[in-house]
Amino acid sequence: MVFTRKLSLVALGFLVVVLSSCWKGSVQRKKGVIVINVLDKEYFDDCHIKGSIHIPFVQVKEEVPKIADKDATLIFYCSNYMCSASGEAAKQMRKLGYKNSYAYEGGVAEWYQRGDCPCMGPCKMGYLKGKVPAPEKKEEYVISLDDLKKKLTS
Repeated sequence: MVFTRKLSLVALGFLVVVLSSCWKGSVQRKKGVIVINVLDKEYFDDCHIKGSIHIPFVQVKEEVPKIADKDATLIFYCSNYMCSASGEAAKQMRKLGYKNSYAYEGGVAEWYQRGDCPCMGPCKMGYLKGKVPAPEKKEEYVISLDDLKKKLTS
């Protein structure tokens, strides 16, 4: 009986090792365009770009490597031009080797206001209605609404 119990434990241990290695091998990171909302969850739940995912700004450096290949095109966005989180996220990820990281600084507010861009959620928060002009200077990693639409359709 002791021999059977030891054999069972060895077999169980082997099975765990095999299954865990299969599981790790089956996780594939995305390589295409990934649009990431870096706002707090309550803002994401209220209104976000259709097809985008939610990763709060404070978790970007830890979470993006779990889901994105370094060749993926990462597009970060937040609320509007007054919010710097999308630009900071893009810069952080570029430093980590994600060279195709961009910031859509017009954010969900500009996307929503355009009228022909699909949003998800009730879109009731007040900041969505206010117009915030784009800054005159544009960094190399910043993309426009039209650039974002092109990346999503190509």
